[in-house]
Amino acid sequence: MVSALAETTRRYGVLLACEPTAEGIVASVGAGYLAHVREAQLELCRADGCQPRLGQVALGPLDDSSDEVVALSRRVLVGFRRRAGRECARRAVLACASDEGCAPEAVHRYLRLGFSRPWELHARATDKRVLAVDDLARRVLGEVERTRQFVRFSHLADGSWVAAFEPAASTVPLVADHFARRMGTERFCLVDPRHHMAAFHEARSPRCAVVRLDEALCQRLLELETEGLAEDERYVRALWRRFFDHVSLPGRGPGERGYDLQSRHVPARLRGRMAEFDPRSADPGGAAPERYAGGAGRLAGTGGGA
Repeated sequence: MVSALAETTRRYGVLLACEPTAEGIVASVGAGYLAHVREAQLELCRADGCQPRLGQVALGPLDDSSDEVVALSRRVLVGFRRRAGRECARRAVLACASDEGCAPEAVHRYLRLGFSRPWELHARATDKRVLAVDDLARRVLGEVERTRQFVRFSHLADGSWVAAFEPAASTVPLVADHFARRMGTERFCLVDPRHHMAAFHEARSPRCAVVRLDEALCQRLLELETEGLAEDERYVRALWRRFFDHVSLPGRGPGERGYDLQSRHVPARLRGRMAEFDPRSADPGGAAPERYAGGAGRLAGTGGGA
């Protein structure tokens, strides 16, 4: 790839396609440096949206799962961190997780600026290259927080847990360690079918293994949410839905305090995979599991309640 990039840029501009991952984008920037390509001759784009302009030749993408590409991305990121600082490197990584088509090129220009004039990342906060990455990073951080808040795990019959979530950015690699700390004693899997990513955690492991999924494995993991559930899972979902219904504020008008809190704080695009909005959660099944009964009877009965 490096030799092809160097040869092509002698005559044409290059549109380098890259996988929309931190490894794919950062390694593509590194390939430009290794090929001694001038910044003006190289443009980066997502592999799923590659459309060269007149005078451009499309190349790539690099295989972001290969050891060589991963090593190159780490080398570039470590060098950038030394030049520009940890916070600037963190913002670049966050921007790489964005779904925006402009993200690869924005990160490319940001890294180039940081390597050539690292002080400008701090001193010139209004530079359009800095602003572009800051904006992407801020939006990805918002999606990271929504992932932490709205992921719902389901208990499986084998004692493990599974959750599916479809964020507007590739947040699974960014939140995996959060769930590893919070659910450290559990075995679980967090699936993102939109970006075909998953985090797998073994009980008492300090970290998660984050992997990319093919379509078949992704669908099989999604099926676990409806197949092989633990006996108490339906009851727990019903408890959660009943609680959510009881803390809502029905009947409030637009001029009253608390009106439309759900719409403002629970995005509609995320509700499809949340137990409290799933119509199936209204049915708690048969008798309450023993550990939840506590003398209160069934949830659906006269003595039950969430």
